[in-house]
Formats: sequence, structure tokens, C-alpha cells
Amino acid sequence: MTHGAEIWERILRGETRGGVEGAVGAAARGMLAALAGGYGVAVAAYRAAYDWRWIRPRGLPCPVLSVGNLTVGGTGKTTTTRWLAWRLMAGGVRPAILSRGYRSAAGRTPMVVSDPGGIRLATDRSGDEPQLLARSLPGVPVLIGRDRVASGRLACGEFGVGACLLDDGFQYWRLRKDVEIVLIDATCAFGYGALIPRGLLRESPRALRRADLVILTRVDFVEPVVHVAIEREVRRWAPAVRWAGARHRPQDLVALDGSARAPLAALSEGRWAALSSIARPDSFERTLAASGAVRLVPFRFPDHHRYSEGEIGAVVRRARAAGCTAVVTTEKDAVKLAARWFAGMACWVLPIDLEFVWGEDEIERLLEERVGVGSRATAAAYQTR
Repeated sequence: MTHGAEIWERILRGETRGGVEGAVGAAARGMLAALAGGYGVAVAAYRAAYDWRWIRPRGLPCPVLSVGNLTVGGTGKTTTTRWLAWRLMAGGVRPAILSRGYRSAAGRTPMVVSDPGGIRLATDRSGDEPQLLARSLPGVPVLIGRDRVASGRLACGEFGVGACLLDDGFQYWRLRKDVEIVLIDATCAFGYGALIPRGLLRESPRALRRADLVILTRVDFVEPVVHVAIEREVRRWAPAVRWAGARHRPQDLVALDGSARAPLAALSEGRWAALSSIARPDSFERTLAASGAVRLVPFRFPDHHRYSEGEIGAVVRRARAAGCTAVVTTEKDAVKLAARWFAGMACWVLPIDLEFVWGEDEIERLLEERVGVGSRATAAAYQTR
């Protein structure tokens, strides 16, 4: 994390005290709180239009499962969406994935990233997360576009799918949902306790009343007492919500060009450059460290950053100067990179899967009740690695 980013995080946490930094922090928090108040009024008014049925959500001819956040930032939505797709297929249900397609070429008209015939859009047009899902789930239709009602209708009509997975859908209210899943990051559960931009909350925690299931992610990064405290706060707003906990389980390393694999133990050998452009680079680096990479040199770019060959060349030069012998990156970053850009330095990808620590039976029951998933085969049956 850069020095500026560290200061900004302390400002949001309210940890700046005394001197110029303290004065600037207090002023910034006051200004951000005023903006957050206006944002909160706007969100509450828009949501009230749905609650009072002045605006009615549209339905699809198949079940819709939404995976979303209460906060901005990475909680593991893509990993969870992929796991759900595997689970649906294991149970005999053919899914499609509906994504907004952040930083993609999509407007309101739906675009097909992939279909049963293969991948139709390159990363520069699809965006990184839809491309990752398309590559991870061969044959599964992945669609992008702001109008996900239209995307869902296209998926049902063109591909005859049995369910639609709405990626980042908790605040997408135009589409009627059969299952509402909310992810909470155990390391920053309630976004500094304030709405954006003062904090990270997209909505007040009372919005959890709409959830059917809450999954606490990255549970291995905090102590069990924290799990209990977060559950207590969740149940304050949603007493009957189903509750599960999961961690992100790293898999064997895969070469960027797909030509080789290496065990996680390889991370303990030599010094590694950790390259990422994700919302929570600290989580990626902690996972690497827990897997044996004790000598890491981080290279962080903004979330969803589009790399250039020149930027990667600069990373490689700095990594070599720091004594690094290889680069390791995320699956989301890998779809935006080319092996030739690394000028002979090995680049490896760290695949991540979702592993439930508790509550997987809650998800099974929910899928059986709402989606009609028949088989109790595990999601692992459809994992491609």
C-alpha cells in the first residue's frame, strides 16, 4: 500500500490525530460525511420506490440468483459466482451469468462474452471479471450490459438456460430475484460504519433484511470471536437470514501461458513479485504469504487497471532489481496480460477457489428449495482445473 493510500485509510477509520494530518483528516471526514448523507437520501428514495411498488421489478422465465455486496470493494463475488455455476451444473441446471461488465464495451444492449460455442469477446471489450468467468466456465453463457433484464431475456431465449446468476446484483433492483446472496468480508465487514464516500457502505446494514443468505468471506484472516461479532450485527438486522462462512483456498500455480503447473510450495523458493490490480491487494498478498511466499515485492495497480506492455516491462525491471526471480498474479489480472511482455521472467497465476468452513448445507437447501437443484453432487465435479 502506498503512503498516500495508508493515510487515506487512516482518515476513513478516524485514526488521524493531531498536527496537519489530524486537521486534514477531520476536515476530510466532515466533507465526506456530508456527501455520504446526500448519497444515503438518494439511495433510500430510490429503494423506497421499489418497496412501495411504485416501480416493479421485471421477472425472467427462469430462477435468478444474485451475488452481491453491502460494501464497495472485493469480497469474493467472482469466486462465489463461479462456485455457484459449478454447483448448479452439478445439480443438472444450466446457468448463464449476467454481469454489468465494468470497464467493458457494453452499453444497455447486451453483449455475449461467451456461449456454448466458445468465447466471443476479447478482454479489452468484455472487462476482466466477465472474461475470467468465461474462461473458467466453458460452455456457460456470460453476458454483459447495463440492462440485465435484457441480458437475462437473451440468455433464456437464445441459450435456453435453467437459471441466471446476477453478478454484483444486490443493488440491482430492476430484476426480480429468487435467491439474494450477500457477501461480507470478515476483515472489513461494515465498511468503516459509514456510507460512501465517508465509508465503504453502498447501503445501510438494514438492507440485509432483503438477503436470503449471508456468506462471511476470508474467515481465515480473523479470529473466531470476530465471526461471532459480525454474525451478531448481521442478525440485528436480519434475524432469520441463513449464515455461512468461507475462505479463499489457493490452488497450484499455473503458468500465465498455461504451459506448466507448479505446487504452492514453489512460493517459498526465492523472492516473488506480486502483481495485482484488484480491490483488495492486501488479501492477495496475505494469501501468498500464508502459502509460503515470505519474500514478496508488491506491485499494485488500481482495480480493473488495463496493463500496457510498457508498464509490465517497467515492473519486470524493478522486480529484477529487487532480486525477484518470478512474478505471481491473480486470475483476474491474468486475462489482461501476455506472457511475452515479461521479457523472459516467469509469470505464474494463483488460482483461488471457494471453500466453505460452515454453512454449505444452508446453501444446498436454498438451491433445492428455490432453484430445484436435484443432485447433491459437489461443485468440484464441474471444476475445470
